[in-house]
Amino acid sequence: MLHPLRRRGLAAAALLLGAAGPAPRRIGEAVEVTGTARAERPGATRPLAPAAPLGEGDTLVTGAESRLLARLAGDIELRLGALSRLLLDSVPEAPRDGAGTVLRRAAGSLWFSRPETAPRAPVAIISPAALIGVRGTAFWAGEMDGTFAVFVARGEAAVSAGGRLVTLPAGLGTDITGGVPEAPAPWAPARIARALAQVGLSP
Repeated sequence: MLHPLRRRGLAAAALLLGAAGPAPRRIGEAVEVTGTARAERPGATRPLAPAAPLGEGDTLVTGAESRLLARLAGDIELRLGALSRLLLDSVPEAPRDGAGTVLRRAAGSLWFSRPETAPRAPVAIISPAALIGVRGTAFWAGEMDGTFAVFVARGEAAVSAGGRLVTLPAGLGTDITGGVPEAPAPWAPARIARALAQVGLSP
């Protein structure tokens, strides 16, 4: 017969294992970290370093003056600027039955890139200010000059907010003004450079 203290210890361990649940499905990894970055899940936080695994349901968070480069399933390259928060809501390992990738941005700036040769599985980036639909695209999104903005470097993206939808081809951007996206317009080289610098890139 087990000693009462041992029985209580085993019971407590079983409860902890049950609360933790199964490990999240791995859908990518951190590649480069400048400054500090971490992955958050309910009841758990872990620092990120190169080669650290990323799981579906992780919220990626960067510190002040920090940046993160990550690669996700589906040939997705993701860069986050300082003070960013992004939830890896749904990232399928491969296109299947129309399943797509869903990322939820809460704060900060991001760069999304996927090769033109990658399978055209749907991708949606949900932000408090707008919904961005991706079509084999490389684009930047974040705060710029006091407003949320999106700029497409390659491919095409659809930006929806306030009941209005605009389509951005390569070389054009939009600002969300008054809750709706402005008409697509070219950005000055200096503005493009400022946006890309937020995520550690240059034109």
